[in-house]
Amino acid sequence: MDDSDQERDFAPPISQSYLLCVSVPIIIDEKGVRWCNELWAKDLALHLNYLTDLTVACPRIFAKPTKLDVPLNVAPFDRLNFIELPVSKNHWGAIILLPGLLWKMWRGVRKATVVHTGFGWWPISEGWMAVPMGKLQAKFVVTNVESSFWRVTSDAKWHRRVRGAITEHLNRYCISVADLRFFTSKAYVDEFLKKNAERAYVIPATWIDEEQILTEDQASVCWSSKTGKIRLLYAGTLVSEKGVNVLIEAVRQVAQEHAKLAITIIGSGPLQRACADLAASLTENSVSVVMLEPVKYGEPFLNLLRSFDAVLAPSLSDEQPRVIFDAFSQAVPVLGSDTGGIREVVDHQLNGQLFAAGQVDALAKALDWASHNRQTLQAMGMNALAKCRQFTHRSMHVTRHGILLKALNSKARTSTT
Repeated sequence: MDDSDQERDFAPPISQSYLLCVSVPIIIDEKGVRWCNELWAKDLALHLNYLTDLTVACPRIFAKPTKLDVPLNVAPFDRLNFIELPVSKNHWGAIILLPGLLWKMWRGVRKATVVHTGFGWWPISEGWMAVPMGKLQAKFVVTNVESSFWRVTSDAKWHRRVRGAITEHLNRYCISVADLRFFTSKAYVDEFLKKNAERAYVIPATWIDEEQILTEDQASVCWSSKTGKIRLLYAGTLVSEKGVNVLIEAVRQVAQEHAKLAITIIGSGPLQRACADLAASLTENSVSVVMLEPVKYGEPFLNLLRSFDAVLAPSLSDEQPRVIFDAFSQAVPVLGSDTGGIREVVDHQLNGQLFAAGQVDALAKALDWASHNRQTLQAMGMNALAKCRQFTHRSMHVTRHGILLKALNSKARTSTT
């Protein structure tokens, strides 16, 4: 897409002073240069296509940048303003830093016209500060819900359940009073707001670029090279909330039934040892499990992804895993839990299969089915490829820009009448 098309999609730009509060940290090196992860930089660059006066409030870390970080003292990032917030290592540290944190946020909100925040920072969410301050100062407040990481399973320790309940209550309040609410799935809209709530929009989160999506011919070539055991991939954090325990038990079950599968697990987390033990226990079995180090997101990850027959998404929450869109872009179907965030993208029997969340038997059944149905998986993968073209990183921003522009113009007309 050339520059003229891009300018047209993001015209007219939003000129109001825009404060974006995020939990993604920036790095400050020994020379005082700011850096951030290349994926976050990619997202910031798209923000700058339609926000002419953008300030980012985020944690700052003094460290040496890595190969995956991008300097922010070059165009277009040199147009950014920053409110650098200190990072606490624990709850007590957060309490000690809180007065200074509140003062910095208050001053930042005071200078802004629009305050846009999420709820990712831990242990004190950026949204808990930005939303009340924005409402007190009569700013236009925008909230964004991408995940619900604070929700825990019923068997979690009591203090985690209490903390989760308090966090849920505070987040619900902040979302309810915001002027505009973005969600990555309709399931979140239904959970956080009353039925038919206004000023609420669903925009799935995706990082796929148009040029990364395979053509049908490329996809057909990829599928023609897939032979032998059905290859399945789990790529994500290795925690119980992602359904990893369920996956482990389901793999053990189909291994006893002598299904023929080659399963790859990529990720890190508390359940990494349990996954490694699973892999070690199946060395003489028709089901194999291997663990790989995390692969750089982008072409390296997509190149790996397209070699699989399906991606596994056994999540227990209504979060919408980004890997679904990654898989679809490479004509790979998804076997996923029947949760709100997943069922909104994965159409059962069309571009993947859904199974009951948290049910070992249901996942085992889906694994066994996959082991015998490469041809059907291929058809599902081609359907997934067609659907993916609607969900690119750039189209996500174009949609958000249009909604913001309409809402701010409506507010301006209301203010003058």
